[in-house]
Order: sequence, then structure tokens, then C-alpha cells
Amino acid sequence: MASRYFRVPLSEIAYVRMIVEAFDGLAVVRSLSASRGEIEWLIGEGLEAEADTVAQRLARLTGLCPIERPTDWQDL
Repeated sequence: MASRYFRVPLSEIAYVRMIVEAFDGLAVVRSLSASRGEIEWLIGEGLEAEADTVAQRLARLTGLCPIERPTDWQDL
């Protein structure tokens, strides 16, 4: 399963999660801490291009920005 990592303003995390998870099967959004503003998208099989399109739109709406995987990120 592919992953993408993002930084998003804390006030926008719930909105981003709601939008992403509304696309059935697109991705599951998780964060390690509500205070960090870093999230991971666990992307559904074969939906990477669609996830990238959604991320670009959310970047314009919410300030979402792609980041490298944080070094202290814990795997599931």
C-alpha cells in the first residue's frame, strides 16, 4: 500500500480527513499526534494518481503540503 505524507494546518486536519475518506477506498488518513500537523495517507491499490489530484486541490484549499516521511513516524 502506497503512502504519502503531508503537513497541514492543525485547523484543517479534520476537513482534509473528511474529504479524503469521502472518496470511497481512496485513502485512509492517520496522524501520530493532533498537535503535529503531519498526516499520512494510506492510499488504496491503484489510486495513487487520483490521490495526487485530490492532494493538489486540497493544497490550494487548505495549505496541505507534501513532506518526506518524518524520521520518527511509527508504522502500523
